[in-house]
Parts: sequence; structure tokens; C-alpha cells
Amino acid sequence: MSANLNKKQCTGCGNCLEFCPRQLLVLSKENDVNERGVRYIQFNNEMACIECGLCELMCTAGAIHIPKRVNGYDLIDKKEIPPHAGCSLGSLSKALADVIMELDIADRTVLFKKKASDVNLHVETHDYTDEQFYIDGLNYKRANPDKVVIIICASSKQHTTALNEERYRSLENEKVTIINTLNWFESDAEITKLLNGGSHILEAVSKSDAVSFASRNGVRTPAQMIDLENDLKQALQNQLEDKKCAMVEIVFPCFYRLAQRPQQLMPCAEIKRINDWFTVSVEPDYPKGIYHKAGD
Repeated sequence: MSANLNKKQCTGCGNCLEFCPRQLLVLSKENDVNERGVRYIQFNNEMACIECGLCELMCTAGAIHIPKRVNGYDLIDKKEIPPHAGCSLGSLSKALADVIMELDIADRTVLFKKKASDVNLHVETHDYTDEQFYIDGLNYKRANPDKVVIIICASSKQHTTALNEERYRSLENEKVTIINTLNWFESDAEITKLLNGGSHILEAVSKSDAVSFASRNGVRTPAQMIDLENDLKQALQNQLEDKKCAMVEIVFPCFYRLAQRPQQLMPCAEIKRINDWFTVSVEPDYPKGIYHKAGD
């Protein structure tokens, strides 16, 4: 038994290549592409797979699954994966699905978000084309306290980041889980210099009385994914225990934006270059960890 690799689903981002401890994964040959028109993941020695699960954990497209591992794989809507290779919103989908499955709350979970926030799970979801999702999510929780309401706010542009800062400053006696995806970062064309972006609203929110839990994480490594899943679990458990709002912020690069919006799926070498730059140039200004935990 080994990991199941879905050729059609793969976006060729290369995330799994970097973290296989036995280096058993490779991309197909340059002239061998899938229906997406990209090189896809293959084994170079399937029998040597130890089913550690790191490749599945790091896949952003639901293209890898180890059947014997109990996780949220089946909760991921694989027909609606993010359109950009390696998009970190796919990693958020994976982390959320795992936690929802572990807590056994799929039938109670309700997502509120903009449709462009590509977190697509087989749970009740309210997608919007405008910003009304945030207020509607808060109102829905007030009217349905038994539901587990997750509001996903994308701080992906200057105006949405400013809007989210205003929202979070106004939090008061809410009992939802808010996920803030902070990926508003703009660079020069060569991706060597940060020109604009970012926000430190989490630090301010964590000092208020409005939240019971606040943390910041990334999705670039297995360690970050494990920490993210732990923090999401804590945030959702707080809601199940009727505690105040919990906020989990995720800081990550938008490869598509930083690469000047390419019209084709990006090769894994370019994604890795952006990841490496982001690690050195941006991440140090956004320390990861738990910023507030009720009782601490």
C-alpha cells in the first residue's frame, strides 16, 4: 500500500516533492502532461513509500491520498480547487477539512466567505460576490448558536485588508471562528523587493477582550501545517464551548500576483523561487505562534 496519486488532479506545483523524506516523488517528463497541461507527480519507487503522509499534507489540490489515514480528504471539493498551481488556499482547505473531520462537526459547520476565497469543502457554504458575507455570518451565528460558523476573510488587497482591520477592531461578544488569510504582498517584477502589503492587525486584536484565542501561522512546511491544524482545532473547540471569537491568521504568498498574473499554471521551480524569497523577505516580519489564549 502507498499513496494514491491522482494524475488529473495534480497542478504540478511541486509542494510534495520537497517534503518526501525518501525523495520518492518526481514530476513526469516534460512532454508528458495531464489534462491541465502540466507535468504531474509520479513515484520513482512506489514500493519504498512508508505512508508517512507528508505528501498528502502538503498537496494543495487534493491529488494525493493515503487510504488508511483518517483525515478530511473526502471533505475537500476537488472539482473546485484553487485555479493557481500551489495556491495556499488549497492548503487551508486541507487543514480545515482535517480538523472538521477530527472534531466530527461536518454536519454543523457553516462557512461564510467570498467566492474568490477558494476554500471549497463539502459542508454548508455561503458564497458571496460582495462583502456582506461577514455581517451575514455574524448574524447567522446569533440566530443559530448550535452551528459552528467559520468566516473566512481574505486580506488579499489593500482595500480588503483595510476593511478587515476595521471589522476586527469592532468585534464585540461574537462567538464565531474567523480565519484571516493575509496574502496582500506586492513585489517588483523580478520578485526581489517587497513594494507593498501586509498588516499587523492580529497583534492589536490579540490584546483586546473580544477574542478567546488568536494565532498566526503559515502553510509552507509540514511543521507549519501541523501547527495550523492544531490552532484551527483550538479555535473551533472554543466555539463549541461557547467562548468568545477565535481568530486564526494565515500568512502566505500569492504566487499568481507576485509573478505578475501569468496566464498559465506556474512551473514548480518558479513557485519554489517565490516561496524562498517570501521566507527570507516577508515572513520574519510576521512571527508565527499563539498571540492570545484565554486563561494565559
